[in-house]
Amino acid sequence: MKKIATAVGLVLLAGPGLAQGLTVYDGAKLEFTQDEDGPGTGTNSYLSGYVEAEFGGIYAGIWGRAASDDLLDEYDLYLGYRNELASGLSYDFSYTRYYYPNDGGNCCGEYLLSLGKPFGDALSGTLDIYHDPEADLSSIYLGGAYAVTDALELSANWGTYEVDSAGNEQEWDLGATYTLGAETAADLRYYDGSDYAGSYWGLSLTWDSTLFGG
Repeated sequence: MKKIATAVGLVLLAGPGLAQGLTVYDGAKLEFTQDEDGPGTGTNSYLSGYVEAEFGGIYAGIWGRAASDDLLDEYDLYLGYRNELASGLSYDFSYTRYYYPNDGGNCCGEYLLSLGKPFGDALSGTLDIYHDPEADLSSIYLGGAYAVTDALELSANWGTYEVDSAGNEQEWDLGATYTLGAETAADLRYYDGSDYAGSYWGLSLTWDSTLFGG
């Protein structure tokens, strides 16, 4: 975290020309899930946030989460590059390191290749491919979204992930996102999976803004 803050500060001090190309984002998310750990297990709550700096498509950031179950407390450090082709195809390649301070600390890291493509004005699709080089495990996720109105979007995601060399599990979700303002949105989502204790619902409120540049 200190290294990221230092890098941002050096860019700002380097001169107006360089600073004009820098954008710093931040955001937060409050989420509640019902029966996430199985039928009748009650509500879990999460509060997460991030700070990210981007320059010329290269970005770095830190994301952190506090959970009602402190074993799920987490913070991630990530670095990547993203851009978009004239055809509208967006691409993003990144590496994320995961830390669980109350459950073993430095866990693992993953590479991610993310592709996104609009299909007309309302429909869009995504493909995300993850790979953990240390455990040699991979996962693939497909997503689709449809904008019903300027404020309401319906979306669904399906993924398959390697548990070990012996087999894979699957998970999926379906939900709706409603934009409340320029920086806030609410999301209601249904989750299920082949390795889940049971299906569950999640409700979240997100806030995203630009601290600098943009």
